[in-house]
Amino acid sequence: MADTAVTLYVHAGIAAADVICAVSLGKYAQGDSHQDAVKLLATADAATAKLLDTLLHMKTRAGYGFDPISNTKLIQAERAARAIVEKASS
Repeated sequence: MADTAVTLYVHAGIAAADVICAVSLGKYAQGDSHQDAVKLLATADAATAKLLDTLLHMKTRAGYGFDPISNTKLIQAERAARAIVEKASS
């Protein structure tokens, strides 16, 4: 279940980051590289970009890894996603 939750947190973070970029910059990352999204978000909000980067580093393991995500990583993902969503909501 933790892998599923982390995957959803990652997707929430990506969507919220797109909102932040669209509102702040008038554009959002549309390429295949998630690092492009992190770089673009950093121009709007560096601290939030670090949170997105944290989430994106968990994406592959949560979605495709054999070992389940640890409880520590689950908590970290939840906090990062909530912070990005809250920023997008403000």
